Amino acid sequence: MDFAFGPEDERFRAEARDWLAEHFTGPFTVLEQQPGGHPGEGRGDMAVRRAWERELGTGGWIGVGWDRTDGAYGNRAATLTQQVVWAEEYARAGAPGRLGHIGENLLAPTLLAHGDSAQRARFLPAIARGEELWCQGYSEPDAGSDLAGLRTRAVLDPAAGTYRITGQKIWTSLAHEADWCFVLARTEEGSQRHHGLSFLLVPMDQPGRIEVRPIRQLTGTAEFNEVFFDGAVARAEHLVGGAGHGWRVAMSLLAVERGVSTLVQQIGFAQELSRVVRLALETGAAEEPVLRDRLVRQWAELKAMRWNALRTLGAAQNPAGSPVRDHAQDSAGTSAQDHTQDPVQDPAGGPVPDHARNAAPQRGAPHDLPPRNAGPQFPGSRDPGPRDPGAPSVAKLLWGGWHQRLGELAVQVRGAAAALGPERWTTGRPYELDAFQRLFLFSRADTIYGGSDEIQRTIIAERVLHLPKESRR
Repeated sequence: MDFAFGPEDERFRAEARDWLAEHFTGPFTVLEQQPGGHPGEGRGDMAVRRAWERELGTGGWIGVGWDRTDGAYGNRAATLTQQVVWAEEYARAGAPGRLGHIGENLLAPTLLAHGDSAQRARFLPAIARGEELWCQGYSEPDAGSDLAGLRTRAVLDPAAGTYRITGQKIWTSLAHEADWCFVLARTEEGSQRHHGLSFLLVPMDQPGRIEVRPIRQLTGTAEFNEVFFDGAVARAEHLVGGAGHGWRVAMSLLAVERGVSTLVQQIGFAQELSRVVRLALETGAAEEPVLRDRLVRQWAELKAMRWNALRTLGAAQNPAGSPVRDHAQDSAGTSAQDHTQDPVQDPAGGPVPDHARNAAPQRGAPHDLPPRNAGPQFPGSRDPGPRDPGAPSVAKLLWGGWHQRLGELAVQVRGAAAALGPERWTTGRPYELDAFQRLFLFSRADTIYGGSDEIQRTIIAERVLHLPKESRR
């Protein structure tokens, strides 16, 4: 496989960079991404954030690389490497966390893999235009990481051609802003565990039938919500994958969320690490040997995570397991050009602080890139999940712990100043935090949400290592 950027990729990079320079200006610059940011968090004017989604949609930058077997849906064609180029340039420009992330990167690949033509035609163009926002109705108070234990019910009314949904979801990002929610619910009476579940598309604008209650976090924001369904209506034609097949659809979606999509997530992580390293250099904290060692370890672990994501991509496209060679370094002994225009350059050795400060996300080294011939596997493939049953759980374990340790480092390098807010608190703004404090506080949840570390280890033990199953009552 060839892991280098080609001429077409560089032309695509120039187009993306020029578009962002022209459009991420004026009122949109107030949304510039900061460390510790999260797509669902409440910071920033929501009207401006929605306008930015529409701006991206008008430019054709939503759904880049979606499978075009059944139509273009308003987006632009792109190879796998071009999708990574777009993510790199978006991060380099400091553009904000996406309000449309859940619809674009989770629901859309699911509809492309499991939806029918009518569902794709109805929902994908609106996502691609940035006009409809989505949230994810999976976790429940007694079924968070153990998703198969959910109790939300959906009862079919054949005469009306609708499902009536009753139950509660929790930790629902962006539910307070979303236009639609994809809900995993139990549709077969008496079913247990992963049997009898269905995947439904539910409109959120149902006063009296859907109630959203924000959950205030340590960061002072309320990006998560409780959602209560009291007879909420979903149309029967908005059932994805067939009645009773919701578990298969849900697992396909989780493979996208936890597996291949982490490649783009790591670009943001690398930017956060670069900021922490710069702070360590500015404060002199990098002179302390133990802390310097932690910074280097953090950098090395991020590289390992990136290679693991690439391995997952390669395994999906190359099941025979042929070794992947770094052709550019084989021939030239050097890495490809760095495209970041970041003042932090490639260390190629150097003292420890220099190694750490070179964790910039947009690396151009050939071995850091997905194979050019990997096909439309990310995001929006017909087969959106890795074939390795443990790959999503491994990815979640890796990034959850890594990001949490980065938050701890961000506070440690600031020392005693980390206990102070960026400005004096007032009655109107009683809970103001800086970016590194938000990173520390929000990342405490990284090993819990999206499936706790304990559950991920159980999945690996049972489904990969085939150890005896844990007793469940």
